[in-house]
Formats: sequence, C-alpha cells, structure tokens
Amino acid sequence: MIQTEKNAKNLIVLIHGYCKGAKDMQFWKEALFAEGCDIITPDLPTTYDSFEDCVEKLIRDIEAAEPEKYENLYIAGHSMGGLMAREYLQRKKPANARRLVCVGTPHYGSKLADIALWIPFMGMIHKPLHALKCSARKTITTPDIPGLEIGVIVGTKNGHWPGRLFLSREADGLVEKSSAIAPDAKAAAFCNVDHVTMMYDPYTANLIRRFLETGAV
Repeated sequence: MIQTEKNAKNLIVLIHGYCKGAKDMQFWKEALFAEGCDIITPDLPTTYDSFEDCVEKLIRDIEAAEPEKYENLYIAGHSMGGLMAREYLQRKKPANARRLVCVGTPHYGSKLADIALWIPFMGMIHKPLHALKCSARKTITTPDIPGLEIGVIVGTKNGHWPGRLFLSREADGLVEKSSAIAPDAKAAAFCNVDHVTMMYDPYTANLIRRFLETGAV
C-alpha cells in the first residue's frame, strides 16, 4: 500500500514483522503522515514463507515505489521487519537512505524462536522462525551506506506470557533487551510497552517520528 503526496520529497517505508501484515502498520502510517512524504507499507509473507522470500518481496515492493526519485528515504521496521530492512539496505545500498529505526527487533535472535522450533513441524510450517533463532543472528547486518543513521527502540514491559515464562525480566515479552539493542545504533530509546503494543502505541510512534526527523530519540 502507498499513501502519496504531490511533489513529495521523502519516502517512508514501514515494515511489519513475523506473522503480521501491512494492516498492522496502519497506526504508524497515520501517526507519521506529514506533508511532503509518501508512505508505503509492504505486505510481506512473514507467516509461512522463508526469510529470504520475504526480503525479496520487500525489495520488489520498495523498488516498485521508485525510491530513487525521492531526496530522502526513511525506514522503520517492527520486530523481524527491522532485520528485513537491514537486508534491503545492504543489498540495494540506496544513496538517499537517511535513517533506519528498528523497533523491538531481535538483532541477536529470540530465545522463543529457538523454543518454538523444538515443536514438531513448526519450522516446516513457519519458515521465518529459522531466521529468528539465536544461532542465525550471530552477526548484525550493518548497511554500508555513507551517512545512514540507525536508531533502536526497545520495549521493557514483559507483557506476554511466553516472555514471562522463558525470557529474562528485561524483555518486551518476545524479545530481550540485549537482543533489541544494536551496536551500530546512533540512538536508543526505551519505552514501557510490550512487543505487540509497540505497533499501536502513541509514545512509540512519537519516538519513531522524532528519530526519522532529527536522528535523535
């Protein structure tokens, strides 16, 4: 989906995470809309298709929006969306990419993905889980783009029952704080919300807007 403005100079890409869809980016889309900006919310097959398939679909969707015609490209990714955003930026290296903000992104994987993959046939059905396991996230993809600024937003409310059972207290219910922080981040913000609520939380949306506009949170 794309929301367009006449003579827009900025393109904002909002990327959903595992088991979600473009509709889950609607709150962010409405919160971030501003004059002079086009916004796209790619709908990716993040429930059953492989991580690589999702990245390839993301690349096609962004390229269809002709990002090169804009002065500035900004990206926000929730959860696995942040990982896919990093892959897109590293592979395509758009020269106009200015800022990326990763929200609740499991940069070093999620222990819950490791646990889920012990369930028979889970990995065969939910293929993205393989890219979310801790052993698949030993290194972080840092896009080699001069001037690109990266920020992270970390949830600190362990509000989902799997997180309360299996993760440390410093988690957002699905992703631990230590995984959501990235060493290549210029700025980091912490908010007392859980992983899912981040998609619908005004404070989180405000942090995203602030970083995309200023590079600070």
